[in-house]
Amino acid sequence: MGKFDSIKMVELVKIEDPDSEGGLTLIFKDNKILKIKVVDGKLVSEFV
Repeated sequence: MGKFDSIKMVELVKIEDPDSEGGLTLIFKDNKILKIKVVDGKLVSEFV
């Protein structure tokens, strides 16, 4: 779970559901953004 270490214990500010791409966007304090979506039946996440 090292991928998500940068958002551990960081305040969640806003949730966009659905976002402009049809997925879910989590916006954390300090402009950390996590986008989650389903691609080919698999859950994919990326930091922007």
